[in-house]
Amino acid sequence: QELKTHLQSAIQQIIADKLSFTAPSITATIQEGGSLYQAQFNYQQYGEWQGTILRKSIAPNGTVIHDPDHEGNWDAAEELKLQPSRNIWTALPSKTYKGNWDNWNTDNSQEISALFDILQNRVLDYHNASSKCSNASGVANGDADDVEGLINFIRGQDYFDYNGDCDLTEKRDWDGASMLGDIYHSQIVEIGPPSANYDFIDTNEESFWRAQNNYQSFVRQHEERDNIIYAGANDGMLHAFNARTGQEEWAFVPPFVAGKLPTIINVGLDGNVDGDKGGSNAIFGVDGSPVVHDMFIRGLAYDGTTWEGGKSWRTILIIPYGRGGAGFSVLDVTNP
Repeated sequence: QELKTHLQSAIQQIIADKLSFTAPSITATIQEGGSLYQAQFNYQQYGEWQGTILRKSIAPNGTVIHDPDHEGNWDAAEELKLQPSRNIWTALPSKTYKGNWDNWNTDNSQEISALFDILQNRVLDYHNASSKCSNASGVANGDADDVEGLINFIRGQDYFDYNGDCDLTEKRDWDGASMLGDIYHSQIVEIGPPSANYDFIDTNEESFWRAQNNYQSFVRQHEERDNIIYAGANDGMLHAFNARTGQEEWAFVPPFVAGKLPTIINVGLDGNVDGDKGGSNAIFGVDGSPVVHDMFIRGLAYDGTTWEGGKSWRTILIIPYGRGGAGFSVLDVTNP
């Protein structure tokens, strides 16, 4: 009870310090090693809501250490700004993503554009010869530049000119900005080494099934697996963060959620926000809570091209879209 009181007080203090909102469905959790993860976001009237995940260390007496410079503490949005590159991927019909964990880029704009069209949402002509940033690099009439701009916006570029300087290829890494969308209803899930129980006292227990199918070997094989934080965000991605460093390992754009991304574009906001800045619509993207389970199934071999000869243990992550849409994705995250 004392620890619970400390945590409630700590969360309230975090919210007060950051002047942000947090979804009531997202709860801070104490993980092994004494740490608390808290999703936060700042509301933006004419733009993507700016999100982050904070990791706070917990002292032995149960108090939360708020000092951002304390060893082990991190802010995912700030870490993302410092990363020189990102791995963002999706499932494209004609290209394998195995070994190509950064296929969400303008080199694949034609196939990604087909994903944009999958729900019959058009990419609108936001920047053109008549727009406020008509002289910016790459701007042209028609939607081809806007397809590429939307792809790059998801990657963290300021395509909609939030800061009003008409540099459409710069990162949204200035003070107060975030390259990470809001994590609203999505619960934070941490996956580390396999840890399901395989001790049983009855043959009807799931632990008996694990023991019978050599789950013990799976545990030994992956006992050094990195701890990864998974969370869905309304920027349209499932994000995978290293739990130790806070750096983004990769992000996944579900194809059906990609079909919703064109609704971000609002041409009426071009040059009309706070004087002469640009803006966009905030949407629900990957808004559901991931669910993880170790499953004994037959799947693809590690090279991603051939099927296994038989069943093996896999760590499976199910990602519902929540308010982002009536659907879900399933990922094998055995090797994160």
